[in-house]
Parts: sequence; structure tokens; C-alpha cells
Amino acid sequence: MSKERNGKKKSDSQDKTAPSKSTKEKRKDKIAKRIDKENERRRLDT
Repeated sequence: MSKERNGKKKSDSQDKTAPSKSTKEKRKDKIAKRIDKENERRRLDT
């Protein structure tokens, strides 16, 4: 378990998604998360 965490520090937030999800759904979640992050950053900048 600790080995996995060390190897995937950057993708840690994505790893918390349900393992039963398909790769397509995972990719969608990743994109949605990135968009949310960008929107949040924009909101903070203005």
C-alpha cells in the first residue's frame, strides 16, 4: 500500500474514485476535476 502511494503522489486525488469505474468514466472525472480547478482559480483571481 505504501509503495502504491509513493509511486502515485500526483494522481492521488484521482485514485480515490471507485475502482469499479471504467477508464472512460475515470477520464471524464479527471477532466471534470481539472475544469473545476480552473474555474475555482479564475474565481479567486477576479
